[in-house]
Order: sequence, then C-alpha cells, then structure tokens
Amino acid sequence: MDSPDRRPPPDANDGPAVNHAGGVARLMGDGSLFGRVLARFRNEYRQAADGIRAAHDQGETALALRLVHTLKGAAAMIEAVPLRRQADVVERMLHAGTGDVHGSLARLQDELERVLRELDVLATTLSERRPAASTRRPARDDHDALARLMTLLDEGNGEAVDLVREAGDALTAQLGEYDYRQMADLVEAFDFDGALALLRARTG
Repeated sequence: MDSPDRRPPPDANDGPAVNHAGGVARLMGDGSLFGRVLARFRNEYRQAADGIRAAHDQGETALALRLVHTLKGAAAMIEAVPLRRQADVVERMLHAGTGDVHGSLARLQDELERVLRELDVLATTLSERRPAASTRRPARDDHDALARLMTLLDEGNGEAVDLVREAGDALTAQLGEYDYRQMADLVEAFDFDGALALLRARTG
C-alpha cells in the first residue's frame, strides 16, 4: 500500500487545468478579455518553470521567488487552480530554504505543461471554427478588412483568426505578402497584441 506522501495530490490530474467559467467571472463576464489574458499567458509563461529552476540552481533565490510569485499571480488570474497551488508550494519552500525544492519544481513544470496543453488545444479549436466557404462574406475592400481585423484584435476577439484566413487576399494586397504572413503567424499564435502592434506600425 502506498504511503500518503507518495500519492499524487487529489486535484493533480482531475478536471480541467483552467476553470474558464471562473476566469470569465473574475473579469466581470468579459469573455473577450479573458481570451486575451489566456493568449498572453500562453505566450509569456511557456518557459516560466525553466526560468525559476535556473534561478534556483544558480543560487539566485530572490529572482526565483520573484518569478514564481509572478507565475502564481498569473495562474490565479486565469483560474489555473492546481498550478497556482503548486506555485505557492514552491514559493513557500524557497522562502523557508527547506524541503524538496527540485521535486516541487518538477511538479510545477508538470502543472504548467498541463495548462499549456489545454490552451494549445483551445487555440487550435478556435482556429478551426471558421464558416464554410459558401457562408463566408468577403470583405468589401482591403481597408474594410484591415479595419475590421484591427478592431477584433483590439478586443481580443477570436474571430480575428477567421478573418485573417477569410480575407487573406485582401489583407495581402493591403499589407504585402511578407507583412501579411508575419501578422497571420502572430494571430494564429493568439498573440493579438503583437499582431495589432505590427499592423499599427505598418499602417500608422
């Protein structure tokens, strides 16, 4: 029979890694804003556990504490409860200077990867949710498509992914092949802020 300390925590792999309903509620029901928060987390925290581990291994405890505290706050914002709890465990161990820090960091990495897998699946699902060709409405002109896209990006609206694909010819004519491809890659990665900044720089 396994001893209690060898059993996985009850919520380690049960249920979703991110409580989407709770996250939207935290942001006063603003689903578009929550989508933007998820996209930022997906882009900015992919290497977070590696950074914490590197700082700890190099004896930079203050940096490791700052990084894990930031990750804990980000996890709380997206309602990634198991990840937030594990970040708290690591943070307390670093403060105390005792315990199996490396083991806790490995658990942190596992939880972070679970969150990222969910967000990657979500990004792919949203990318594939586009109307059939017969139901698509072509943009009236290049400027109309571009203005609509910038509005969607500014709102953090997942429909931006659909528009980039549907109005590819119009947007390429407006932006040029290279800038369109660069912008489209950012949108596909759900880096809406990056795509919007690029468009503003090119059209400003």
